[in-house]
Amino acid sequence: MVDPIEAQTQSTTSTKSNVSAAKALHEIAKKKLSGQLTIRDPNVDSIYWRIYVGNGQVLYAGSIGGQQERFRYLLQQNCPQLEFSQLEKPQSDYQYLCQCWQSGRLSLQQVRQLLFLLSQEAILHTLTLPEVQLGFDKKIGLDPLLLSASLQQTVAPLQNSINQWKQLQVDIPSPFHRPFIKELEKFAQAVYQRKTGKPQQIDFLTQTLSQNYCLYEVATKLKMDILKLAIFLQPLIRADIIGMNPYRSSQNDNRPIVACIDDSKTVQRNVKLILESSGYRVIEIMEPARALTTLVRDKPSLVLMDISMPEIDGYELCRMLRLSSALKEVPIVMLTGRDGLVDRIRARMVGATSYVTKPFQPQQLLSVVNELVNSSQIEAS
Repeated sequence: MVDPIEAQTQSTTSTKSNVSAAKALHEIAKKKLSGQLTIRDPNVDSIYWRIYVGNGQVLYAGSIGGQQERFRYLLQQNCPQLEFSQLEKPQSDYQYLCQCWQSGRLSLQQVRQLLFLLSQEAILHTLTLPEVQLGFDKKIGLDPLLLSASLQQTVAPLQNSINQWKQLQVDIPSPFHRPFIKELEKFAQAVYQRKTGKPQQIDFLTQTLSQNYCLYEVATKLKMDILKLAIFLQPLIRADIIGMNPYRSSQNDNRPIVACIDDSKTVQRNVKLILESSGYRVIEIMEPARALTTLVRDKPSLVLMDISMPEIDGYELCRMLRLSSALKEVPIVMLTGRDGLVDRIRARMVGATSYVTKPFQPQQLLSVVNELVNSSQIEAS
C-alpha cells in the first residue's frame, strides 16, 4: 500500500492505519506539502477530521460529521457574543465565519483567532487517536485563505490537553460520543456525594444527560469546558453508572448509500475514506456472490463495482443487477484498471452508467458519484 504522505506526487487518496496523525503532520510540515489531510478513527463511525495545509502551514482544521454540535460548542466557549444560526448545507463552519467577516459581524482579526482556536481543538483530537486511517489530497479547497500557522505554533500549547484526552480514550472514545445514565438512583447518589452542585443543578445535569446529546452538546448546555466534563464523567463510566453510545446509529443515518463491490481491501478503504468524509455512507461488499441480497436489502443510491473479481466478474454481476426490478434503475459505476475502448463499450452494453479507471483521483470519483446520485434523486422526485 502507498503511504499517503510519502506519495505526495500523486493526486490520489490512500489510506494507512499504522501511521499516526502526529507523524503525518510532521512529514507535511517537513516537506512543505499543500492539500487536505483526512483522518478517520476506524473505531468511530461517521466522524472524520480534516486538516487543510499550505506549504506545510496549517490553514484550517475541522470535523466532517458532527459539525453543528462541535461548532456551536466552540463558539460558545470562544465567541459567546456571536449569535449563531444553523449551518446550511453545503455551508461549512469555515464558510460561516468567512460570511461573518464579510458581513461585518466579526473583524478579520476575530475570524483569524477563531479559525486558529477551532483548528487547535480539531488537531488536538486527531493527536489523541491510537489508530487512524489517513488520506491526503493535493487540492486545498478553501476560499478565501485567512489563516496560516506553523504546526509547532498550533500544537505546542496543546500538550497537556492531549495527554489528558489520551487518558480518557478508553472510556470516552471521542467528544462526539453520547453519554447516557444507566442507573438513575446511583447517578443521583454519586453526584450528590461528590457535592457537584445544588439540587436544581443536579436536576438540570440529569435532564441534559437524558436527551441523547453528544458530549459537545452536553458541554454547551451546561456551559462547561468539554475536557472538564469528560473528566467528571469518567469515574461514573467506570462505575457503570454512565454509558457511552456512538455519535450516530444506523437507525437515524440518512446519508445517501453507496455500495462498493470490490475484493480489494485497499480499494474499499480508499473509497470509504473519500466518500464518507463527503457525506455518504459506504457499504463494503467483498464477495460479489452475495451482492444481490445485500443491495436489495440496503437500497443504495449508487453502486461502485470492480470488473475483475473471482466467482462473478463485474460484467456478469452488472447484467444481473439490471435484471432485478429493485435495482435496474440504480446507477452503476465500474471501477477497473482496464482503460480500453472495448472494455468501456462492454461495460455500457451490460448496463453500466459510468466508468472510472483505477487508480482514481479523489475528486474524480467524488464528482462522478455526486453527479449520478444527484441526478437519480431528481428523477425519483
